[in-house]
Amino acid sequence: MSNIIEIITDGFQPTELDQIVEALEASGHRCFLRDGVTEMGATASPVKTELLVAASATTETSGLIETIKTCPDRNDVPLLVYFLQSGQTGMEDSLRSEIDDFLMAPLNVDDLLLRVNRLTGRCNRRRLEDARQGLFLHFAAQEFIGSAPAFLAAVEKIPVIASCDATVLLVGATGTGKELCARAIHYLSSRNQKPFVPLNCGSVPPDLFENELFGHESGAYTDARHSRKGLISEAEGGTLFLDEVDSLPLSAQVKLLRFLQDRQYRPLGGQYRRADVRVIAATNHNLHAQMKAGTFREDLFYRLKVVSLNLPELRDRREDILPLALHFLRLSAEEYKRPAKELSARAIQKLRSYQWPGNVRELENVIRQAVVLARGPVIRACDLELTIDASTSKPLVESLKASKAQVIEEFERSYLEEMLAACSGNISKAARLAGKDRRTFFGLLKKYDLTPKQSMA
Repeated sequence: MSNIIEIITDGFQPTELDQIVEALEASGHRCFLRDGVTEMGATASPVKTELLVAASATTETSGLIETIKTCPDRNDVPLLVYFLQSGQTGMEDSLRSEIDDFLMAPLNVDDLLLRVNRLTGRCNRRRLEDARQGLFLHFAAQEFIGSAPAFLAAVEKIPVIASCDATVLLVGATGTGKELCARAIHYLSSRNQKPFVPLNCGSVPPDLFENELFGHESGAYTDARHSRKGLISEAEGGTLFLDEVDSLPLSAQVKLLRFLQDRQYRPLGGQYRRADVRVIAATNHNLHAQMKAGTFREDLFYRLKVVSLNLPELRDRREDILPLALHFLRLSAEEYKRPAKELSARAIQKLRSYQWPGNVRELENVIRQAVVLARGPVIRACDLELTIDASTSKPLVESLKASKAQVIEEFERSYLEEMLAACSGNISKAARLAGKDRRTFFGLLKKYDLTPKQSMA
């Protein structure tokens, strides 16, 4: 794709300008000529400019820079200045902080192209990162629900991890969202146009792992009448996700280690091939304990753990239980063609007090079942079928007075959150809808440590 370069023609000699345009367009760039900075400031650029080129008769460029900063869509575009005077002592040092790069007269076309390609490449990388971050924010808004510090600390690393090709090890209990994170890393990376291929290592019999991963050629073994691609071949150019990698037997671990070392593999009955595949592995076990027990290879562990990401359990991010439940409530109602439902105060209390051994996946299943089976518009506590574990659940409230107070508290918190969300965080509007004055309403928000930002999350 060609780069868009705007040239401010003021100050250039016609012959120099012709040389610059000819050289840039011959290199695949597109040039737009502007008579002066004032013309640029009059209207926004109709195209996405990658570079501005201007001429200056003196080393004083502050006025030029200030004028460009006021131009629509140009204030963050790299600036290359061509100085018509040569031999200025100390010019390079004095200009480094003001402009992105410069050229000195007389014009050297090769030097021009070198600097232009460097600047447009830097700009393109920055825009790629901006686009990736924007995509992640959209993805996160749809899939990553929660505001707990431990959760946000993990999620914020995903765009950084996606920007490189390092092997990743995701660590977390069952149901914490390891595959969701793996998919986010893939789709936010430069490999997003290629396949994402998942494999649950625990579902593959040990004697078939090599065939599943590497494939085979016709005649490789009895009944192998046709050649078959392995998952590595299917993931070419993309990402191979190995879930439950801790379940691999030692013999399979050796084969995986060899592939990770040089990205070469050999289909059964075939020749060695090289693969361009990123590997993301996941485990819900303590691999250090397995290494001590001799059931997981230490060298494979360090090959997988070039970059690691630990995902917190749901019981360690309790402030996220209600937002997640409401998210699954909406999705389930849409999927199963059910009327929109609400959670009662007792149902919310039950969700918040449960320990969630199955994490987010268990919460989703509980809400889905309640949406299908609950008869009324409100999901009650009795509609939530949880696996009760007395050793991990919170004790029941003993007195009627304490129980009543807790129900009222849960109702007030839920009501306030809904009011804020309905009013897009506008406290004055929410107070009017609730029939309270702003000061009283704000006092209730403070009581439950609520902010408009939290309620809209």
